[in-house]
Amino acid sequence: MKKVGEGASVTDKDKTVATFVINSIQVDAPCTNQYAQPSENGHFVALNVSMETNPALAESVNPQFGLAGYAWKAVADNGTTFNGNVMTASSFMCLNDEENFPSALGPGEKATGTIVLDVPTPTGVLVHKQGFMPAGWEWEYAAK
Repeated sequence: MKKVGEGASVTDKDKTVATFVINSIQVDAPCTNQYAQPSENGHFVALNVSMETNPALAESVNPQFGLAGYAWKAVADNGTTFNGNVMTASSFMCLNDEENFPSALGPGEKATGTIVLDVPTPTGVLVHKQGFMPAGWEWEYAAK
């Protein structure tokens, strides 16, 4: 379980290849894109993310790393995992392109931006785990 502002890292062959931090989590975040649509699942949760990759990422089997939507899931306070997709067309269109976090970074890159997830409950836990990784990370989110 990670806290907002607490760093996380990804290693490959005992080398740190990427570091990132969730700077903030905002439930029911407002959309800025003129073509934005309402949440399909109930609530937009905006994650402001900063990430930096190391040159060692070039030596990885997969020489890029991102926090892609397919690797996220939402778990409600009662422990129920949402079966739907948290990356909907509505979440993708919520922000203007320059506000969105890039889908992936290559070796020696850094970026800050926002990932918008479309979740069914205003409180719960967000989990990010990519298929090739043995473990992932969790962050609690709550409407204020």
